[in-house]
Amino acid sequence: MFCRYTLMGGRRGSDAPNTFSDFHGPHTLAIALGIVALNVLDAVFTLLFLTHGGKELNPLVDQILGFGPLPFLVLKSLGVGLCTGFLVLTRNFVMARIGMVVVLVGYAALLAWHFHLLDVFHTGTAHAAG
Repeated sequence: MFCRYTLMGGRRGSDAPNTFSDFHGPHTLAIALGIVALNVLDAVFTLLFLTHGGKELNPLVDQILGFGPLPFLVLKSLGVGLCTGFLVLTRNFVMARIGMVVVLVGYAALLAWHFHLLDVFHTGTAHAAG
């Protein structure tokens, strides 16, 4: 994973299967940025729903939320960012490519769920007010 290029600079770019590479194309960048962006949206929606009476179902995340919204955002962003970085670094391995797609699709599905909850919340509020 780390080699002389890691410390001395330079580039070791290879698209050979089952090799590490620190040079990545626009496709990998788009997937990584998509994962990070969807993670941020997930965090924002989580905080939004919690301020309106929602409940966090993940006990670990619930404990982190006990420290406040900023530690939650920092820890969530760091965790997902580091994991995404690892997937990018190992992108030439089949399982890493599958992992990137699974995480991206998973976050997209989670965002769709958040939009559904937002619609239900908005519709329920409109009916209660009217």
